[in-house]
Parts: sequence; C-alpha cells; structure tokens
Amino acid sequence: MASGGEGSRVALSLIRAWRLEVRQLVRSRIYLFTSVLLPLIFASIAHYMFHGSERDGGQLIIALSAGLMGMWSATIMGAGSAITRLRYLHVLEPLVASPTPTFLFVLPFAVATASLGLYSLVATLLWSTLLFDMPLEVADPGMFMVAVPVAIIALGLVGLMLSSIFILYPTAQSLANLLEYPVWMVSGILVPVSSLPEPVRFVSRLLPSTWGIEAVLDSATGAAGAGKALALCLLLSAACVILTLLLLRRFEWLARSSGTLSLQ
Repeated sequence: MASGGEGSRVALSLIRAWRLEVRQLVRSRIYLFTSVLLPLIFASIAHYMFHGSERDGGQLIIALSAGLMGMWSATIMGAGSAITRLRYLHVLEPLVASPTPTFLFVLPFAVATASLGLYSLVATLLWSTLLFDMPLEVADPGMFMVAVPVAIIALGLVGLMLSSIFILYPTAQSLANLLEYPVWMVSGILVPVSSLPEPVRFVSRLLPSTWGIEAVLDSATGAAGAGKALALCLLLSAACVILTLLLLRRFEWLARSSGTLSLQ
C-alpha cells in the first residue's frame, strides 16, 4: 500500500510539474515563435521549393517533415530554457541536492516541450491542406495514429538525454541551439538517412527519434517497414531512458565537483 501511495504521489507531482512547465513555456514569446510560427514558415518555404514536383506523396512528406522539425526545435529549446531558468532562479542547486532523483524533475520538461511540439505537426498538416491544396490522405491511418505519439515520446526522450548535459554547463541555452540542426540531419528529417555518410548513419540508427520519424513517414506514405521501425523506436526509447539515468547521475556528480550548477 505504501509503495502504491508513493507511486501516486510521484505521478501527481509529475503532472503538476508538467502543467507548470507548459504554462511557463506558453508565456515565452521566443518559444511561441519557435513552436507556433516557425513550423509554418518551414512548411511554406518547402512547398514553394518543391512546387510542381511529381514525387508521390511529396507534399505530405514536406508537411510532416516541417512539423517534425518544429517539434524537435520546441523540444530541445524548451529543455535548454528550462535548465537556464532554474539556474537563473537559483533553484537548480537545491533541486539536484534534494532526495528526489534528478530524472524526476527533468522529465516534466521533456514531456511538456514534446507535447507542445505536437502542435507543430498538426498545424503544418492543416496549413498545407488549406493553403497549398495538399490532399490529407494517410495510407495507413491506424499505424499513423500509433506512430505519431511514439515519435513524440522518442523526441522527448532524446531531448531528455541531451538535457542531462545541460546540467553540467551554465550555457545550456546556447548548447541547445547548437544541437538543433544535427538532430534534424541524423534523424532523417532534412535528408534521408540513406544519403548520409556511413559513420553518421551508424549514429542515426542508435537514436529512437530516427525510427520514430521513419515510422511516421512510412505509415503516412504506405511504404513497407513502419511496424519494424516502430518496434525499434520503442526498444531504443527504453535504452535511452536507462542511458539518461546513467548520464544524469554522472553529470550531476561532475557538476557538483566543478561547481557549475550556479550561473557563475
């Protein structure tokens, strides 16, 4: 009974932290621009660039890719700004020093940013349908409805893993901006993974976001392999959680040793 009550308290705390983080994010003008307007700009530029292309499913891939770009931008930027905000308010040190595992107070940041990033995907699809006459036809709606939340979770977990590094460095926001484009590339959002150099493809295959994005695109266009990509995404997501726990513990110790938890 005690363990069940403790689990309920943890779940309630996570929900409250998620709600608080969502409220803080929607009050940030630069974050709203990144998560609300930037995906629409990406989609518009891409549609004009590929206007007249006869590639099958080209418009749908453009809209989905632009939405996924916005989703990752919202996730990584939100994670970096959250750590920076905790430093600025001088609460990062007591949070890390508290008995609560660091993973539990960082987790709501990733969940909040990833859930808000869902808007990017929905908005780009509606924007492309209304303004660019894109036929909103998904080849496998059932698989698509499963692949989208799994891809969101995968992106959130990758953001959570990278946010463990932010604890070590006071310049977390700058580091978050630096990691935006590389993940676009290696996850197959900007270019197909098959066109990347072999060493980069090896790294790409280790990221759950790569397989989550592949599952979304394959289920939308009807390409084979969506089920396999989904299974690999779930497996690597579990591995990502374990790796994040190890990294958080290590980086937390390094930050304490070097005294880099504060702004100075």
